[in-house]
Amino acid sequence: MRLRIFVCVAVAASAIAATRPAAADTAPTDQICPRAVPKIVGFNDAAASKDTAKIAAAARGAADAYAVCASEAQVTKGVAVEPSVNYDKTRAAQYLVVAGRALAAGGNATEAGAVLKTARHYADDVVSWQPDAQTWHASQTTGGAAGGMSAGEADPGPGSSGGNSAGRNTDRNGSRYKEAARQIRTAADEELAKLAPSSSGATKPN
Repeated sequence: MRLRIFVCVAVAASAIAATRPAAADTAPTDQICPRAVPKIVGFNDAAASKDTAKIAAAARGAADAYAVCASEAQVTKGVAVEPSVNYDKTRAAQYLVVAGRALAAGGNATEAGAVLKTARHYADDVVSWQPDAQTWHASQTTGGAAGGMSAGEADPGPGSSGGNSAGRNTDRNGSRYKEAARQIRTAADEELAKLAPSSSGATKPN
């Protein structure tokens, strides 16, 4: 049971770690979402207890921390969806699948189903994400420092081009966390199918 509950964390964590620099030690760290670190420590402690109720609660705590990071990143100027938001959503989905499995193991199928659907939603967001088709660049405009130039720069004059420019983005590879998210989405689908075997042929939840 313990192996089945934690296999999602092991697989997804390996895929995510492959895109990040190796840590200097084994202590939990997270530069993108520091608020999640205490929750990860709590999850590791719960995992050692082998108590499914504690595991479910701790996994949801970690997932909630990543969900908050994702929400904050989405509304913070200058923070890009890739990697920040996609990373946070992938990690949230990862822990939600663990929580769903633990809830199911504890006999709480209804709550497990709700948690797994949320996990699938986060993972699907990352899998389907694509960079914007156009890239926008703000260029200097006439009018001195008020137009965005530093005080020491020469005014390009009225004949120069200014304003914003757009370019075509040819990168259509999606998120660097796409494969990890795809694995997590598959895991969520498998657990949902186990909770409702009679509807296994139905359309997958969105």
